[in-house]
Amino acid sequence: MTRPTLKQFLPFLIIVIGITIFFVLKATQATSIPTPAKERSWHVRMQIANLQQLSPSLTLYGQIENPARVNAAAPKNSRVTSIHVREGDPIHPAQLLLTLDTRDFKPRLAQAEARVAELQALIQSEQTRYKADQRAFAHEQSLLTLEHSAVNRAKMLQNKRLGSLAALELAQQELNRQQLAFTNRQLALDDHSARQLQLKARLAHAQADVELAQLDLERSQIIAPFTGFVEKLSVAPGDQVTANQILMSFYSTQQLEVRAKIPASFHNEIQSAILSKLQLTATASYAGTTLQLTLDRLSGVADARGIDALFSISSGNEWVRPGSSISLSLHRPDKKNVVVLPYAAVYDNNRIYRIINHRLQGLNVQISGNYLADNDEKVLVFSPQLQQGDKILTTHLPNAINGLKVDFSALDN
Repeated sequence: MTRPTLKQFLPFLIIVIGITIFFVLKATQATSIPTPAKERSWHVRMQIANLQQLSPSLTLYGQIENPARVNAAAPKNSRVTSIHVREGDPIHPAQLLLTLDTRDFKPRLAQAEARVAELQALIQSEQTRYKADQRAFAHEQSLLTLEHSAVNRAKMLQNKRLGSLAALELAQQELNRQQLAFTNRQLALDDHSARQLQLKARLAHAQADVELAQLDLERSQIIAPFTGFVEKLSVAPGDQVTANQILMSFYSTQQLEVRAKIPASFHNEIQSAILSKLQLTATASYAGTTLQLTLDRLSGVADARGIDALFSISSGNEWVRPGSSISLSLHRPDKKNVVVLPYAAVYDNNRIYRIINHRLQGLNVQISGNYLADNDEKVLVFSPQLQQGDKILTTHLPNAINGLKVDFSALDN
């Protein structure tokens, strides 16, 4: 039996030496004291809660309308002699805008006035005739009495055979003739009232014609009744126009309105405010100018999207133009105990975080609406648990949870 050689023991020797070195190194290694893990603190911004009574805003999009637009038309067939304004020009009360040829209107007025004068003369003549008939009626009555006496005498003489039959017949004929004259005179007196009423009715008709002719003559000159702007010119000097043809259009700047759609979700709130006699106002920016508006009324018809609101322009109406689209901010009825916060402070549209002892605490809130402060739109929130002076987180943290440690060094106003 052969003895093992050194070459055969060498691998085992190396393994033993390695194991020995490992245990020696492990036994002689330096020991370290473990350090506890430090909790991270997030640097954030916060705001002190200030409970207030504020009016939330509602952004609406509307269009300017001109319900007081005037379409001036020609009263009769005529010709345009002069136009004193251009499209877009401002106008003022009593300003002459357009003139028609007055020669088309003055003859009609003169004819109507002549007819009035004629009828007034006829009425005066009827009065004179009536007075004459009254005087003649007394004479006719006296003559009739005399003719009755003449007939009676002729009959008496005929009976005594002192008069002829021809004399009696002649007396009877004169009586009949006088009776007819008396009846005609009486009829003329009785018919006086009817003739006078007829003449007065014709006079009233003629006077109405005078007024219409005078009105047409006045309308031959278009005069501005208010302050506004010329919207459109439909004719030019020298044009022949017909009755009721539109000559020009203009509108009043004092009666411009803004029509905007109020969403259906706010319809009941706005309607209740109107019924409670609350005056709701709005502001809008137009061409670098701030417009002040007042909610005047709601449209008579609503649809699934909401209802149209009509706003009167309190100030700045001299700058706006009909047809322009504007964005306005409606001041809704006041809300009590609300806090103004930036949008970044609200999570999931119904939650904010308070900072208590440098840790976050979630709080469910109700969104009361938007609020415009210093040209920066913010949000109004309400919660019965929200207290005056609470520290509200305004930095939006993606990992915000209850108990998260935070640190703040600045306040949001």
